[in-house]
Amino acid sequence: MKIASMKLLVVLLIVFCLAPHAFGDALKNKEKVANDPQFHKALLDIAAKYKSYGKVDDMAKWAPWLCAPPPAPVAKVSQSKDTDTHGRKLYFLYALNRNEYVAKKTPQVGQTIVKESWIPDNSNPPKPDKQFALFIMTKLESALKNTDNGWVYGTVTPDGKTVTSAGRVESCMKCHIESKNDRLFGLKENLPVLDNQK
Repeated sequence: MKIASMKLLVVLLIVFCLAPHAFGDALKNKEKVANDPQFHKALLDIAAKYKSYGKVDDMAKWAPWLCAPPPAPVAKVSQSKDTDTHGRKLYFLYALNRNEYVAKKTPQVGQTIVKESWIPDNSNPPKPDKQFALFIMTKLESALKNTDNGWVYGTVTPDGKTVTSAGRVESCMKCHIESKNDRLFGLKENLPVLDNQK
């Protein structure tokens, strides 16, 4: 009985001594997600109308056989390794100024990109199953405070009603800052510029 009590006392002393350090490190490493209310209205407005931009790669193609319809746009697989954000998700991409985006021109003030993300099902190849967050980037004046050189990052719930992050969102910035085209990566495919779109 005494030996069991001594072992328990030693374990408790170790936990007591280590706990403050362990909790302190955990708190230091936990990212405080930016959620700047000054950008909420703009992000909710974007979430309400982004589908009117049209998908970046949603274009009519020649029918493969006689009168067969062209295939529907296929969701892309995110290249991100971060499973808390884009990683392991399928997505459709929308751009307010599609031609500027596909031509990889320097984005102008007003350019807005929305990544509509989906959790895939278990089919092969995987198909969109449950809608996840909307990941939004919108370009404002570069001198504006609390932006990343003018860019505002944000996440909105799938129903478009609640902003869950806004402003200088660290998890977005740490990847997008590596882009060679003012925070935008673009798509791997070379898509054509269309005459009837911005």
